[in-house]
Formats: sequence, C-alpha cells, structure tokens
Amino acid sequence: MRRHLHRQQCGFMGLQDPSPHWRRVAWSHDCTLLAYTDSTGTVRVFDLMGSELFLIPPAASFPGDFSYAAAGLIFLEYTASAQWSAELLVITYGGQLKSYLVSIGTNQSFQENHNFSFAMHYSHGITTALYHSGHRLLLVGGCEGGDEEASKATRCGLTAWRALSGAPYYKQVTSYEDDVSSTLRRGLFRIPTFRFFGSQSNEKDGIFRMSLSPDGSLLAAIHFSGQLTFWEIPSLRQSAGWTQESQPGFDEINPEWKNSLEKRKKIKDKELYYPLLDVNWWSDSAVILARCSGALTVSSVRTLKNLLGRSCEWFEPSPQVTAAHEGGFLSLECEIKLAQKRLRLESSTLEDDEGEEDSDSEDESSAKARYFSYIKQGLYYVTEMERFAPPRKRPRTVIKNYRLVSLRSTTPEELYQRKIDNEEYGEALSLAHAYGLDSDLVYQRQWRKSTVSIASIQDYLSKIKKRSWVLHECVERVPENVDAAKELLQYGLKGTDLEALIAIGNGEDGGRFILPGDLDIEDAPYEDFLSPAEELRRKKEGEAKKRQELLKKVDFSRLTLEQKELCRSRLKLLCYLDRLATYEEILGGPHAAEQRYDAEFFKKFRNQNIVLSARTYARESNVQALDILFTYHGSELLQHRLAILYNFPETTSPHEYTRLLPEASLDDMGKLALIPWDEQRHRDMDWCEKPECRSVVEPNSLDEDEFLYEEQPELLQFRTADPPVSLLTEWYLSRAEAIDSCSRQVDCALSLVRLGKEREIPGLEELCDDLVTLETLVYETSCELNLTLRDLQQLNDIDKLRLLMKNSSEERYVKNAYQWMVPYLHRCESQKEGSANTLLWEYLVTMSKEDLTLPLKIFQHSKPDCQQKIIGDHDQLMSMALECIYTCERDDQLSLCYDVLECLPQRGYGTETNLTRTLHDQVDKLEKHLSVAEVLEKHGLQKPISYVRNSQNSQEEAYQLMVKLTRHTGRKNPPVSENLWKGLLQDLLDMQQNVYTCLETDTCYQVFTESLLCSSRQENIGLAGQMMHCSAVSQDIPVSLAFRGKAHSRVSYSKSVELVLAAAREYFNSSTTLTDNCMTLARSCLQLISDCPPAVQEELDLISALSQLEEFGVKILPLQVRLRSDRLSLIEECVGQCPTAYKQSPTLLGLASLLRVAGDDEPKRKGQVLTLLAEQALQYHDYKASYIHCQDLMATGYSEGWHVCCQLGQCEGYQDLSARQELMAFALTHCPPASIQTLLAASSSLQTQVGHLTGDPYLQHEHRVTQTTCVGSQTSHGGMCMAPATLPHTELHANKGINLTQLAS
Repeated sequence: MRRHLHRQQCGFMGLQDPSPHWRRVAWSHDCTLLAYTDSTGTVRVFDLMGSELFLIPPAASFPGDFSYAAAGLIFLEYTASAQWSAELLVITYGGQLKSYLVSIGTNQSFQENHNFSFAMHYSHGITTALYHSGHRLLLVGGCEGGDEEASKATRCGLTAWRALSGAPYYKQVTSYEDDVSSTLRRGLFRIPTFRFFGSQSNEKDGIFRMSLSPDGSLLAAIHFSGQLTFWEIPSLRQSAGWTQESQPGFDEINPEWKNSLEKRKKIKDKELYYPLLDVNWWSDSAVILARCSGALTVSSVRTLKNLLGRSCEWFEPSPQVTAAHEGGFLSLECEIKLAQKRLRLESSTLEDDEGEEDSDSEDESSAKARYFSYIKQGLYYVTEMERFAPPRKRPRTVIKNYRLVSLRSTTPEELYQRKIDNEEYGEALSLAHAYGLDSDLVYQRQWRKSTVSIASIQDYLSKIKKRSWVLHECVERVPENVDAAKELLQYGLKGTDLEALIAIGNGEDGGRFILPGDLDIEDAPYEDFLSPAEELRRKKEGEAKKRQELLKKVDFSRLTLEQKELCRSRLKLLCYLDRLATYEEILGGPHAAEQRYDAEFFKKFRNQNIVLSARTYARESNVQALDILFTYHGSELLQHRLAILYNFPETTSPHEYTRLLPEASLDDMGKLALIPWDEQRHRDMDWCEKPECRSVVEPNSLDEDEFLYEEQPELLQFRTADPPVSLLTEWYLSRAEAIDSCSRQVDCALSLVRLGKEREIPGLEELCDDLVTLETLVYETSCELNLTLRDLQQLNDIDKLRLLMKNSSEERYVKNAYQWMVPYLHRCESQKEGSANTLLWEYLVTMSKEDLTLPLKIFQHSKPDCQQKIIGDHDQLMSMALECIYTCERDDQLSLCYDVLECLPQRGYGTETNLTRTLHDQVDKLEKHLSVAEVLEKHGLQKPISYVRNSQNSQEEAYQLMVKLTRHTGRKNPPVSENLWKGLLQDLLDMQQNVYTCLETDTCYQVFTESLLCSSRQENIGLAGQMMHCSAVSQDIPVSLAFRGKAHSRVSYSKSVELVLAAAREYFNSSTTLTDNCMTLARSCLQLISDCPPAVQEELDLISALSQLEEFGVKILPLQVRLRSDRLSLIEECVGQCPTAYKQSPTLLGLASLLRVAGDDEPKRKGQVLTLLAEQALQYHDYKASYIHCQDLMATGYSEGWHVCCQLGQCEGYQDLSARQELMAFALTHCPPASIQTLLAASSSLQTQVGHLTGDPYLQHEHRVTQTTCVGSQTSHGGMCMAPATLPHTELHANKGINLTQLAS
C-alpha cells in the first residue's frame, strides 16, 4: 500500500483538478498499471515509474457536469489475446460503461472494446461499482428504485451484473428474492405485498459506498441516509442492517472539539457529522467504519459493537480507510486550517473593521445581530446604496495537511509498550496491574525522561526492582548537575553494599535491587559527610561495627559470578565518586562546581584513564588540576610524575608549575632524598577495595599506562614513585634540553634549571651556566637566533666567548665586555680554575692577529689606575699585551701598539717578582722592537712587530731588511736629500745597535753605500764615492760636509770595488742601448775607483765594446753581450754584418780585445779574429787580403788557422804559386793527421805545377816519388803520409836532396 501511494503521488504531482473529490484511481491486477480519472472523465494511464502512457478523452464534458466523472474504475485480467495486458472498465455517474483494452511495453496503446449503459435500470445514474472476481460479478450501486415486486436489493439500488463474452456484454443477475417472488407468482396462490413508508419525504435513498469482505461472501454498503447494510454474495440477500440512529456511538463528537472555541463554532449543526462516510473490512466478521465526525471504529458485523473498547479513535473529519492487511489498515485524513490574517498596511474604516470582526465573532450567532444583518441586506437590494452594502470579506488561505495513519492490532504487551511510548503512564500502570506486566518499564521510562534528582530517585529509580538495570543507570547515566550526580552514585553504592552481597550469595535477592535495612531512602540523606560531627562519628562507628559483622559472613574466595559483578559495579561507583570529588576540587570546590559543572566533560573524565587525564591537564598547563590529581590519586600517578611533567608545553614557564616539580632535602642520614608528595584521600578505603576482595574481582589488572611511554621510550627510566636524587638530576637535565630543543625557549629551560638548584638538586651547575650563556646569546647579543643548547654544548669555551662578543660594535664593546664577557669568564672560572685567564688570553691573542683595536679597549680598561679592571693581574696584563702585539700580523697598527704599551704598568709599580721583572724586560725589548718598526714605517717600509722580533737574530733577514730599507729610500721620487740620507744612515746604525746586533757596523755602511750606488742618481753615486776608499793607496779623510760633526768609517777598498762592480753591472744589465741613462750610471760607478783595477777595466772595456758593435750594425742588448759565453760569435756577427770587415782588421782586433775574446790569451784571440777575416776575404776573392791575414796567422803561430791557409793554398784562382806553396806547407805542418794525405797530394800537385812552369825535372820527379811513397807507405802507416809538421817553406827548397822516405817518416 505504501508503494502504491508513493507511485500515485509521483504520477499526479503535476495534475490540477478543480473538483478533486470526483477523482478515482485503480491498480491493475499485477500492479504494473495505474489508471486515474478526474472530474471531467478524462482517463490517464501510468506505469510504475510515474510516466504517462496514454490518455483516454471523455465522450463529452461541460463545466459543472459531473455525469461523465467515473463512479467506478476497474481493471480486469484479460487473457483472450497476448497483445493486451488488461481490460479497463470506466463506469460514469451517468450510467455509461466503456471497456478498453490496454497494453504496455513497446506497443503501449489502448482500444475501445465495448460499451454498455445502465440508464434503463438507473435513471438517476449510479454512485458506485465494484467487481467480484470470484463470481465474475459487477456490483453496481445507485439510487433506490424498482417496483414493489422487485427484490429488496434492487429497491435499495443494488444490482449484480455478469460479464458476457459478446453483446450485450452484461446481464443483470437476479437476486434470491427475485427468484422466490417469480416462483410464487407462477403458483396457485399469490401473496399480496405491502409497502410501508416511514417518511413522506420525496428524497430517494441509495447506496454510495460498497466494500467486499475478505472472503467475498458479504458486501457492506452505506446509504445516503446513513444506513449500514450487509448483503450476502452472490444471492444479494440482506443479512443485517442498521439505520443511522440505531448505530452505536453515531452521535459522538471529538472531545477535543468541546474544549476548543474554534472547533465549537464548526459543529453548530452536529447532525452533519453523524453519517457514515467510508466502510472497509477488518476481517470477515468485523468492519472498519469511518464517520464524517472523524470517529473510526472496528465493529462487529453481527452487533456493530466497537471492538476497540469504550471509545473510538478520533481523526480529522471525513477520513478514508483501507481494508485490513497483516493486522493493520491505513487511514487518510485531512487537516484544514485557515492561514492567519495579514496585518493591514493602510487604515480602514471603522465600519469595515466592525463588519469583518462581526463576520468572525460569536455575536454573529445572536438573533439581534442576524436581524440587523437582514435589514441591511434588504436595504441594499432596494436602494443599492454603498452605505448598506454588506462588508466585503477578504479571501482566506486554506492550508490542508494530509496524513496517512496506520492502525494495527496489538497484544497487551504491545499496547502496554505503546502507552509507555505515548507517555500515558497511568494507563500503562493499570495495564501492568491488570495483565500482570512488568511495571519496571513504566518507571524506567519515567526515569529516563526525567532529570536526575533526589525526587526522581525516590519517585522512579527506587521503585525499579531489577538490580542490573538500576546499577547500569547508576553507573552509566551522567546527571546534568553535580548534586544529582553525587546522589545517583551514592544510591548505587547503597545497593551494592554488604547486605546485597550476602543476599546474592544466599540466593535471596531474586535479581532485585536491595537497599540496607537500617536506612530509609526517603528520609536519610546519602551525603554522610554533611551531617554534624558528633552524629557523623557515631554513625561511622555503628556502620563500622556492622560492617565488620557482615564481612565475617563473606568468603571472598568463593564469590559467585553475580557477587563478583556486584563488586565490580561497586568499585566503578567508588571510582566515579572519587572522580566526582576530584572534579569538584578542580572546579574550585562544591559551590563553584554547581555553576561550572559540565556533564559531558565529567562523563569523559570519570571513564578516562587517570594517567591520560593527568597528561591532558599537563598538556593544557592546568597546574591546579594536576596538583589535585597528584594529591588524591597519588597511588596511580606519582610513579608517572616525572613523565607527566614532561608533557607540559615547552613554552609554559616552569614558574607556573613550580609546586609540581620534584624537590630534594637532607634526610635523617644526612643524604639528599626526594621530598615525598603530600597525598590525601576523599574517603576511607572501602571493603571491596581491599586486596582480599580486589584480587578476586580483578585478578589480572591490565597496565593501561604504557601509552605514556610509547612516543618517548626514554622516559621509562623516570617511572618510579621514589626516584633517587641522581635520577632527578637526569630528569632536570633532559627536560631542560627538551625545552630548548622543541621550543627554543631558553628562558624556560633556564628557569627550570634554576628552580632545580633552588630545590637542592645537584649536578645542574654546568647546564645552568650553558643556559645562561645561551640566553645571553639569544636574547641579548642576537647573534645566533638558531643556536640550540645541544649546539652550544658542542662548542669549545673559546668559541662560546667569540660568539658572545661577535656582534659587539666598537662603541659598545667595553660595555658588552663587562656585561657579557666578564660574567662568562667568571662562570668558566667557577667550573675550572684558571680557565678564565686561558680563555681571555686565547681570545685576545686570536683577535689581535687581525686587529688590535678591540684588544686595546680591553687593555685600556685594565690599566693600573682603573677602578674596575677587566684584567686585574698586572703580570697577566703585561704577558697578554706582549703576546697580542707580537701576534698582530698587520703592519699598519704601530700606533695601537704604542697605545697598548701605555696601558702597561711601569717598572716598580706594585709587588715585583721574578716573573714581573722578566716581563718588564720583555716590555723594554718591545719598546726597541717598536722603535725599529717605527723607523721602517717612517721610511715607508711597514713591517709587523713580530717580524722585527723574529728577524733580530738572523743575519740574513736583518741584512735583507736593511737592504730593502735603503733601496726603498733610493727609489723614492722625488729623490731624497742628503739630510734624509744622513738620517737613514743614523737609523740604520740605531737599528743595528738596539736590535740587530747580529750585524757589524761596517755592514750598515756597506748596505748604505750600496743603496746609494744603486739609487739611479748621479748625485747619490757621487755621495757613495765619498763613503768608499776609491784607490788602494787612498787615505781616510772626512767623507763629506754633509756628514761632518760625527766620524764615519769608509768602506774598505776591496768592498768598495765589489760594490762598484755590482752596481755597475746592475746598471749595465738593465740598459737597453749604449745611450741608455743606466749605461751612464754604470760608467759613473766604475769611474769612482780611481786606480781602475782589472775587474773595473774589464767592465769599462765591455761598455766601450758596445759602441763598436753598434758601428758594425750588430743590434744586441747589453745584457745579452754580458751573457754571451762565446764572445767570438759577436765578432762573427760583425763580420757578417759588414762585407768589408776583413779590411778593418785593427778595429776588429781591438773589439775582440775589449770583449775579452779567448780571455787573456792574446795569440789565440788574434788568430781567431784573423781566421775570420781571411775566410771573409777568400769568400770575396780578395786573395791578396786573405794572404796577408794568413801571413799574420802564420806569423802568430795560430795552428787552428791551417784550414783557411789550406783553402787559400788550394785556390786555383790565386796565381801566386809560391805563396800557395807557403800556405800549403803551413797547413801540412798544423793539420790533423787525418788531413795530411790529402794535403800532401795537393802540395805535390802544386809543386808539379811549379816545375812545369820553371822546367825543373827534379820537382816533377819529386812529385811522382811522393805519390809512390804515399801509396807504398800506406801499409806501414795506416794509409797516412806523414809530413813534417813545422817544416818551413824555405827549408823545403833548401833540402831538395833529402830522401823522400825520410821526409815521410
């Protein structure tokens, strides 16, 4: 039914009908089709999805004509053809019947099957029709009719029609009375009939509503007159009937209407609400009747007695009912309400207002009001004056609320439960007493619906007998106020005391909630502690005595399951009571708890693990709550105290939870130990909390505290109720580190450590110092905001000190030193003696390496005359100052060094020790070192003080320093004057005397003179000449007028020559050409030595040689000339550059001498030069010049020149044969042995030529003999012909008669 209604609503949602009460709906037999017809007679067919399949228009329709509206809409099963799904009968109020064949699916359509008219039988039309599928009868109802001989059913307007397969398609079926009457008329006797009229009214009665019984044997019909009749099917014989007045309760009116003024106005004509409106079947023997008044009954068919009881069920007027299905039926009612009047925006006349008010007021019903109303209406119709016009009523909005109500049959238990659900507790209790039902259900519902209070406990909970339910409520329900919560828990404890435990053990409880016999629930309060002291004492004594007697009756080792469960409930109630007392304390006491109590929070708090609650309070920084938990639940929490304190937010200042921190003090043995927490209890220990009971009730208690250590397993070491002092120290250390690591709140970590020290916790000093340092770094210096405690602890002390002073400006350096550095040094000194001096020493020395500015400020505020000294010890001050000055690697801080020196105490100040005297000696040395550095700086050659100290004992470094100093002075531009040179010499002598004692005084003069010579200034070179002995026999005379007034030693002659040569060579080597100024300076230096020793002369000759090289066109640097190891190659270049060089033999020989070709070997030098010249002359075929040079060679005896002589002697172009013979003879004399044979052959050929020219046969024969001898002597001499090496040409001619064999040998 619910599904059908839902589908109908989907299909009709968008359909509008001005007369909706004329509509009809019908379902097909398989519930796949829904037919709907409106007041015009239009039929629409829908499927289950609410989609309209097709529309069947009416034959004709006129506004206000409802004769085409459907009085019956019936689906019949159609099996004649598979094309059609069903047959639809549409029966109009006019009595017309049309049959349609309908189909669904792909060929959804309809087709008119046949039609039929009931107009001949029902001239006034029909009002209702239904189909009996069992008997295949169409039952039709309408106005009464027929003659006196017709059956009663026919006279009442009820007929039956059987469907035919062909025309005329329907045939009226005679009733049982019709058959009997027909038989009597055909018989011998005819019984006359009489008709009696009970009323003279012309109105005809008839049937407008019919309903078949579930078995189809009875038909219930409602007549226009309100009569109810029952007819047997198919005989249509009336089995029973009741007129309206004879129907039980026909004139009852809804009791609620009598109490409502608005409803009373609507029932002025009560008779309109008496008739029946709808009928349907509850069962084969009972019908459901609905009246216009809204009364609904389930009545017996035989007696029409209401089976629902003494009263009917009331609905809104004119409800509709369905047949019963599975013990229930549905009723559709419509509640009609008028919308509230709108407030008028504009003011209206008094008459209109009065007219409108009169139309709705009760006075309108009075005779006077009606009289004046009639008069005004009559005057208006006669005069048509607006004055007498009736007041116009505003249209009112009508709101209709449709409700579909289900009514079902029920058992006493179900009705009992329904009464309880409807909060009809009195009737429910009556049912319980009448049927012996459990009255606890009523009190349970009342208890659940009411708030918890003393009254509700007495009125409802105390009347509930079931122990398990009462205990469940006491344990699980959380009242909305603290007093009620306490009352409920106390009540639960009363029912779980020893009396109940013993009763359960004896089997006397019956599952009932048992209260102690000596207490009256209604009179005795449950809050024992509120009684006066004396009464409380006596009461406790009595209870204790009785409890001891009862405990003797209990054997805890043999408790039953129910007894154990009772004990568990009592333990939970006691726990909740303790938690409630704790919660009261947390809220601020009983008075504050009344205002601030939160039932939802307490529900969570009392069931929550107490350790979890403590951790939650810690994380919320609720110190007071945690203090209370430690005090009243110490047995469960104190072993986790340190771990719980670890859960305070790191950003919370430890001063806020100071009272929770562990504290140590000296015990009786004089040792440090933890001060125990002052624990308290809300009450005395209960009998069920003692070990003998708890061990039985809760044998295996679970450890629910592990969660506290899951995230931080390292906290397990702190899990103890009595930690030793060493563990407390470890906790403070780890907690402080955790605070800094997690939150970077250094002040919180430091506060915790300081609080630990105040509480006599040892071993926190070092961490405290580190945190103070970290606090200074983070909050004051702001140099390392990201620095953590762990990072700081990994740093060395010196690095910490550097961090402290890292960002200090020069202006605030001294202030920061007093504020940051000095306290830090004191902290380091307290940890390790002597560390402060070491740290300050290292800090200042390291900083001095880069700059002395900041260390100077430290020394200036450590002077002997300072009131507050940074460095208090004088010896330490001097040692640090010395080390800082010598460590400084900068050469531009001499003034700062003197400032530091001024900060040191004078000799004789204070107590002198050996160390003090040693330090003063070192200070004196420092002054000398500073004087040297000052000299160097004065002359523009800055050096750090450490350089002076490191080089004072090194001759090489000292010498190089003076050389650099004098050379640097000599290179100044403009050049310095003699006075400055004088001052420089004096400075050199002072440096040597004060510091560089490793050098001799003469060395200073030599360095000074050398610098003058190398200064590239003629005047300085002349000044250097005055400083030297310029000849070996010179006398020691005053140096110069510039040096008068003080005796100066001259540089020795040998050293002078050495210096001059060195300077000259330097100038020479740096010259680019002969005309270079440096060449002039070199010559000037060499000319200072008046006696011109060979070394000096050699340098002068080298300078002179440059001019001749330039004359011959040789382009070469002077340095290259000096570095040329083969000076002869320079002569070769000259010869190569000049084609006529062989004609300038004197010049080239002089050049070779200047160049020191062949060194000091004059013959060799001459021979080498002449050889070059002879070869050049021979190259240019100047045989005569070449012969002349060869003659000089032979005269010099330069044996290496044999080759050029051989070339010229063998030259055919040279016609002087005698000269050639002479040359060949010289070549044979000086040639190597390997060349003798060749030269002999050439010489022999030359002699033959001479013999032919002179005709001398001897010479010719000699030539042949020479050839033969040379050939024959190859065996004995290895293929060589030996010739006399130095046989002159004249001798060859003079000794012609000598045996050739002898000559060869």
